[in-house]
Amino acid sequence: PTEKNESDRIEWIPLADVRGMIDRREIVSSGSLVGLLYVLMDEAIR
Repeated sequence: PTEKNESDRIEWIPLADVRGMIDRREIVSSGSLVGLLYVLMDEAIR
C-alpha cells in the first residue's frame, strides 16, 4: 500500500473479535470504525 489508510492485509474477522481489536487499537481507520461500530451497535440493539 502506498497511502496511509490503505491496508497491508485484508481478511475476514469474526464479529465477536472486532470490539477487542478496536480496544487494542488494531483497527484505527475511521472508515472501518464507522461501519464496524454501526454493525456492533445494531447487533446490541437486536
